[in-house]
Amino acid sequence: MNQVKQQKINVVATSHGTDNANGQQLIHDLRAELEAQSAKLYPGLLQWHEAYVDVQQPRLESVISGLPHDEPAVVLPLLVSDGVHTTHDIAQAVSSRPNTFAAQPLGPLPELAAVLAQRAAEHLENDPQVILAAAGTRLEVGQDQVKHLAAQLTDLLGREVLVGYCAGAEPRIAQVVASASDRPVLVLSSLLSDGYFQHKLASTAADVVTSPLLPDVMIAQCFLVRLQKVLQQRVFMSPDDELLTR
Repeated sequence: MNQVKQQKINVVATSHGTDNANGQQLIHDLRAELEAQSAKLYPGLLQWHEAYVDVQQPRLESVISGLPHDEPAVVLPLLVSDGVHTTHDIAQAVSSRPNTFAAQPLGPLPELAAVLAQRAAEHLENDPQVILAAAGTRLEVGQDQVKHLAAQLTDLLGREVLVGYCAGAEPRIAQVVASASDRPVLVLSSLLSDGYFQHKLASTAADVVTSPLLPDVMIAQCFLVRLQKVLQQRVFMSPDDELLTR
């Protein structure tokens, strides 16, 4: 399919926000990597914007309200799973503006499972109990995504992978680590960047705690998969990956 007349598509890369300086830098670097990769794939078509749902500025709602009214927009959650910030904050911002859509968070993306499995494989020599650590949410949809991701890891690693949450859901990561005290414990972090929850993982009695997902160019590619999906669904992109106007 041939490209039609180009129209800017605004991509609002939206993260939670953190007061951790390293975590802030990791998100900035992720956004820069996403912009660089997408510019090679779709030169001149995507206009990237920075936004947050908590802690930092600019807030998502102000960025959305300031976009050109005649241009489409996609909110790309720089988040690992669904929770209040996707189902309320992002959903509300999207509904406030015509021709605006939301991509999914990483969730149980197979590409993410592959990245985590590769990280776990480096620490399996002592036959540890593997625990997937997630931030946590009280929403069942987000908990189900984490469980689905753990199930994929169980298949990829050929061993049981348990789930533990930092907050918002049960079981808590410290409890899961304690229950596996008769074996070495590998805590596999699915947290996006450094911050309070990653420090919480490090304070457990686990033998190994992996680093957060960032920095890793493969994580940027995972987010691009989510972006491409919503562009295709909303007819911004043809099946052969050419971006189109609506």
